[in-house]
Amino acid sequence: MKNLQIWFVIGFNVFALCNTWHVESCGYFEPDWEIYRFFNPELSQNSRFRPLYFSFSRFYENEDIIQKNEKDENLVEWQTFMENKVSTKDLEAIIYKSTQTDWDKIRSFILLQKPLNDKKLAENSVVQYWATQKKDAEAIEYLSFAKKCERYVFIEDPWAETPPNAQENLLAYSKEAEKRFSSAKDVFIKLRYGYQAVRLAHYAKDYKRAILLYDNLLEPLKTENIVKYWALAHKAGALQKMGQNALSAYLFALVFEKSTAKRISSFLSCKIFTDEDWKKAVSYCKNNHEKATLFLIRAIHPQNLILPEMMAIYSLVPDSDYLDMLLLREINKIEMTLMPLRSTESGFANTDQIALYRAYLPKLQSFVMQYLKTAKNPQKQALWIMALGYCHYLMEKPQEARKSFASLKKENLSPDAQKQIQVFEIMLELAELNILEKDTEEKIYQKVVATQNKALKELMRATFARLYERQGEKAKAYLSQADLYRIKTEQKLLDELIAFASQDSYTSYEKELLSKIHAQKPKNVLQEIKATLLLRAGKLEEAENLFKQSGIVITLEGDPTSDELIDCINCPRKKNYTKLNLINQIRNLEAQARKGSADAYHKLGNIYYNTTYFGHAWQAMDYFRSGATLGNHTDCSKAQEYYEKAAQLYEKAGNREMVARLTFLAAKAEQNQMFLTDKFKKEQSEKMFSNDIGYMFIPEYRTNFQNLKNKYRNTQFYRNILKECYYFSYFVR
Repeated sequence: MKNLQIWFVIGFNVFALCNTWHVESCGYFEPDWEIYRFFNPELSQNSRFRPLYFSFSRFYENEDIIQKNEKDENLVEWQTFMENKVSTKDLEAIIYKSTQTDWDKIRSFILLQKPLNDKKLAENSVVQYWATQKKDAEAIEYLSFAKKCERYVFIEDPWAETPPNAQENLLAYSKEAEKRFSSAKDVFIKLRYGYQAVRLAHYAKDYKRAILLYDNLLEPLKTENIVKYWALAHKAGALQKMGQNALSAYLFALVFEKSTAKRISSFLSCKIFTDEDWKKAVSYCKNNHEKATLFLIRAIHPQNLILPEMMAIYSLVPDSDYLDMLLLREINKIEMTLMPLRSTESGFANTDQIALYRAYLPKLQSFVMQYLKTAKNPQKQALWIMALGYCHYLMEKPQEARKSFASLKKENLSPDAQKQIQVFEIMLELAELNILEKDTEEKIYQKVVATQNKALKELMRATFARLYERQGEKAKAYLSQADLYRIKTEQKLLDELIAFASQDSYTSYEKELLSKIHAQKPKNVLQEIKATLLLRAGKLEEAENLFKQSGIVITLEGDPTSDELIDCINCPRKKNYTKLNLINQIRNLEAQARKGSADAYHKLGNIYYNTTYFGHAWQAMDYFRSGATLGNHTDCSKAQEYYEKAAQLYEKAGNREMVARLTFLAAKAEQNQMFLTDKFKKEQSEKMFSNDIGYMFIPEYRTNFQNLKNKYRNTQFYRNILKECYYFSYFVR
């Protein structure tokens, strides 16, 4: 047995013919894996398996598209039934979007000839068809009946309460559908009543009845109508519930092959756990194509290495279109692991997967060569030759890959295949680069841009970055990987970046790199970032000069010289200032402080507190602030120093209220310094969800709290802050 005794997808039956309350299709979120997908999965000549192309999500297409397939399949049949005289849009409105009230109106209008006081329904081409061309009582009665059953077989909200007496009503409706089947004259309608009878019995968990109804009502109808396969899926689900996994899997495989709408749910519902059940399932097959379908479903398991299944299908049906899809699927799976190795980052590959696929690739390649010996269809041959060349590329044999691609007659290829070969040839060119000169860079860049291929452009970027790093072109290497957010948060290589942005001329790729910073003024933006870094370091004169050179003025809200007892980051502010204003403020206040101004020290303390991550003026020193992680500028030690100096001066002046206030402000700064210590972080991780907040009071970071408690408890400020600050109140108690 393969894959821990499990060949088929197991445990994904949430929406797959097993429970009463479900949606009969399933979809999963598809992340953007296109930067690692080089071999276009849509080169397969048959798109009917499109949802099952390889994806890191469960399916290649999203849930909406998969659900649409079911509607489309049904609507096509109804449109044919109505002689193609109604619009698809109107059919969808009548069948899927109408209410029970709508159907009461339609029945009364068509069958009882009562007035239809509903403009929207009156203008519907389906209603008009029944009213003017074919008064089809059977179809109207069937659709009205189906609408009554709908609330028991389809539910949009999986958390909604089950309708009352659901099981009894499902059985009652199943029996009614059976009676209507017997009296219906049109085979198209008869078939649908039979489907409803089987489906409703299945949802009522009367599995024996569901099986008997299919065998007695639908099996005798010799028709390929798609609804018969929908009903067969319910029989398969019922058999599975009764423990007949082998027969159930065989029937699901039939539905998988015949019904686009039920392909995904059939795939998800196939369950085989033992070798014995697998042999039984294969024994039910009437021909090699049915056996091949079982092998196909087994192969689609996302963790399988599917070469054995491909070889089995090849031996059964050598020209099966299953093989094209499986080949592309397998190569897409392998390249997702091996291609990240060619970038500057490791991607999501791990050592075991890499070793596994490197050992597996030659075996897959051998099968590709075997297939090509017997392939006769030129389009299939081209696909498999491309696969052969790409296997050589993934095995790091570029010369062998070139030979394979060169053997193709490009003039006979489809436009998509020609684009694919162009991508592969550029990939080979990138793989063989050792030195990146400007003319080579320009040439390759133009080729890549012309393909409009996201994966290829990412590979070019990664290759260029690696070569730039090797050649000592640090700014270009960094920009190849970084965006403006990263530049502003990391704030490194700024001198190299500014020098790069100061050149006289650029290649097209260099222009693209600079456009990551700014379309017109990348140098100015970089100067502003460096000036901010200098401002944070206290190098006011250098910062001022660079701000002026940049010419970029960023308006910031609020007054950084004001203090707040309780920090409020996003409160509205009336006063605006710029970073140059801030430099002037700091200079003026420092001059006053040198003359012994307690107020100047106080305001400087406010500035150096408010411009950290913890203050409302944080944008003066940083560019982004997250509530989850601390920013770049968190050091409050300078703020604490100035608050304490101001307090000393006010103490000499006898202003105890101001001393108390400044001691508290110093305590805030001191507390923030505590937050940055490893000791606090360790204690916090251990106790943050407990009722004990003692870890918030590391003694060496509570000296100002201690001073406030010991020396200023008789001030009004002390009494007020006890009510305002929980930490201080806790500390005092």
